[in-house]
Amino acid sequence: MSRGRSSPGDAGRGGAQRTTPRARTWRDRLDDPGEPLFTMAIAADLLGLDVQALRRLGEAVDRDGARPSGNQRRYSRDDLEVLGRAADLAGEGHNTTAITRILELEQQVDDLHARTRRTQPAAG
Repeated sequence: MSRGRSSPGDAGRGGAQRTTPRARTWRDRLDDPGEPLFTMAIAADLLGLDVQALRRLGEAVDRDGARPSGNQRRYSRDDLEVLGRAADLAGEGHNTTAITRILELEQQVDDLHARTRRTQPAAG
């Protein structure tokens, strides 16, 4: 019987063996709609907004963007979806308070639809 060093997660000590989480590949990150990939300039260009308009909308709908490195805002595809919807509402003449409330209500409706789909038996 050897008396080698064992780690805290060794199965021999009665604990579960620990595994280090796998680092995400660049493909995983690109496929993740929540990954903040787009700089403010790119996000503004994709949405057809100027940078100041994007900043104001982001603050209004609580999507200021992540700041992963260099203190530079970055936006995910999920953020762009919300900001694009907010830009559409602003284009219809809604103020930022109304935009925020409309987006909240739309999210509640989406959540209720998802919950209803989960609780209803499949047709067939």
